[in-house]
Amino acid sequence: MQPRCNIAIEGATLPVRDFDRLYRATSQPVVIRNATFHSSADYRARTTIPALVESVGEASVTLSSANAFSYGRRKMSVEQYLSEALGPDARAAWAADADGMAANLFYWFGEHGEEVKALISGYPLPRYARPGALLSFAAVASSGSAAAPPSAAPTDAPPALSFGVGPDGSGVPFHFHNDGFSEVLHGAKHWLLYPHKPPRFRENATSVSWLLNDYPQLSWRERPYECHIGPGDLLYFPKGWWHAIVNVGETVFMSTFL
Repeated sequence: MQPRCNIAIEGATLPVRDFDRLYRATSQPVVIRNATFHSSADYRARTTIPALVESVGEASVTLSSANAFSYGRRKMSVEQYLSEALGPDARAAWAADADGMAANLFYWFGEHGEEVKALISGYPLPRYARPGALLSFAAVASSGSAAAPPSAAPTDAPPALSFGVGPDGSGVPFHFHNDGFSEVLHGAKHWLLYPHKPPRFRENATSVSWLLNDYPQLSWRERPYECHIGPGDLLYFPKGWWHAIVNVGETVFMSTFL
């Protein structure tokens, strides 16, 4: 059965200006199906688990704890992390319904040292995130309507990239930050979003625990925006929206912060 999706869905031919006008300016999430299926094909081939072990296996990376604000840090080689974190029992650990569990689970996302810089810098930016393509968010938002004002100019600031690999069931519980895109390179992600603080918020419970135990107790009005994305899909998350993610299968991904 196809997982529930109540977020707007667009095709890969969506023009950049229409994305700006319809979604970024109005602070609405959107899934763009197959947006990078062809443009990221070579990069996906370079980021399979075996390819990562071969290319950056000896590199040291920083792992972050999986609670809402990622307080904890650990350092580990990529090869050791991939060997230990992606085992068959990973989902059971992540799904345990204990409020303190997330603080004791670590996975690779967000922080990258010089040793993996070449891997990260080789990522082909989606056309919706390329410098010079996006309109100034402040200029668009200040217009008070979905239409961009005449003075709106493209921004030249490069986005920040966050590469990650997570086992089945991993993911960060509800948190918020600046806006951007999530792209799945391998595996899949189930996204949960709220424009405000979510009901039954538990910052130290894993996101899959929330999905299994808290989600079923929500009324229909309390339920989140949600969608399942796979390789080649882009999900746009608006600035300030609370969101949680559950990785489905061994997942390799890139987040692009605008």
